[in-house]
This record gives sequence, structure tokens and C-alpha cells, in this order.
Amino acid sequence: MVREGQVVVVEYSLYVKDTGELVDTTSEAEAKLHRKYVEGAPYEPEVMVVGEGRFFQGFEEALRSCEIGVEKEFEIPPERAFGPRDPAKVKIFPRRVFERRNVRPEVGKEVRINDEVGRILAVEGGRVIVDFNHALAGKTLRLKMRVVKAIDDPVEAAKHLIKRRIRGVKLEDIRVGLEADQGRIVAELPRELRMGREVQYAKALAAYDILKYVKGVREVAFVERFTIEELRG
Repeated sequence: MVREGQVVVVEYSLYVKDTGELVDTTSEAEAKLHRKYVEGAPYEPEVMVVGEGRFFQGFEEALRSCEIGVEKEFEIPPERAFGPRDPAKVKIFPRRVFERRNVRPEVGKEVRINDEVGRILAVEGGRVIVDFNHALAGKTLRLKMRVVKAIDDPVEAAKHLIKRRIRGVKLEDIRVGLEADQGRIVAELPRELRMGREVQYAKALAAYDILKYVKGVREVAFVERFTIEELRG
């Protein structure tokens, strides 16, 4: 059984129970089978922390009950997923509200009104009906999940936590060392990922994750390494 706070690598597929519609998956084959494949999307097992709370309640509960290497299926009611549908969140707007914003109202289009995001359900003459419920509200979900592995080694855990925060980096290209006497993780990214505001922000998030979830670590240092050949360029 996995432990609270443990770094794990997880495969999963999430479906709407009644229709079988695929909502999300880490499997490229499953995405293609259900015609939900997105070119360039990273289909691979996902790094998670047990009990972190990044997913909805039913997903988190399912993860806590998993055994390493064993695929399990779960049925998740709306109350532990995206909540029941609220009829009060279906609202009617005059068509001119959209025309003033140069938005052509079409059924299924996502729109933002008064800082709320909704989907257009119907366009009826001068009226537009918008649903501000979550698209999965009121739906019972079916979840297939397998914990591929649990990671207790601090260096490997740090590598995986860095990878999940920084887009495009391969696990084997992240260099990580542990200075155990100092409680310090030292990490180095590939040259092409050293700079840029997004990368700096992602590094800060990764450092926070490592400090929070990797036992014994009190400091995280990212190394920027240059060579004379590179600088002469």
C-alpha cells in the first residue's frame, strides 16, 4: 500500500460511467482508441504525491488505497468528483452581450462572463443560454489506476518532482546529487532549459515540492554550468 506523502508514478484513465467517454488518460493507446488523441501531448505515467490534493477528492481517495503494481478500478459519484449539477448556474443572456464583445454565440463554445467560465447550451433568437456548471458536474466517473512504482530514494524522488514541473525535460537529462550532511539537493538541467522566466518559476515550484516531500532535505540548489567553448560560442 502506498503511504501518505510518498512520491509515486501512476498510470490512469478516467471515464464517464454512463457513456464510456474518455475524460483523461496517461495512455497514448487509450487516447487513440477513444479518438481523444492530441498530437504532441505527453502520454506517460504521471508523477504524484499521495495526499497532495492536486486532484479531486475521489481520485485522491482512490490513490491512497492503491497497491504498487496492481491495477484497480473505482466508481466515483458526483459528490466526490465535480459535484452535482446546479440548475441556478444555467443562465440566460441577451445576444447583444456577446455581440458587444465580438463573440459569435455557438452551441458548445466556451465563454467568460463576469469572471465565470461557461459553455453555451443553446442560442434561441435573441437569447443565449450558458451553463456555468463544470462539464463533469452531476456525472459518475469510472477510474482505472495503477501505481507503477513508489519512490523512496531522495535523489530519484527529486528528479521526478523536477520533471513534473518542467515541460519537455527528460528524466535521464536531469542531474541530481544529494549532499546528505548538509541536507542539500543539487540539481542541474540541460543547457537549453537553464534560462527563461517560465523555467525559473518551474524550478521554484519544484524546489518547494522537494523541500516539502523529500525527507531530510533542507535546501535545493540549481546549478548553472558554463564552459569556455560555450561562451566563445
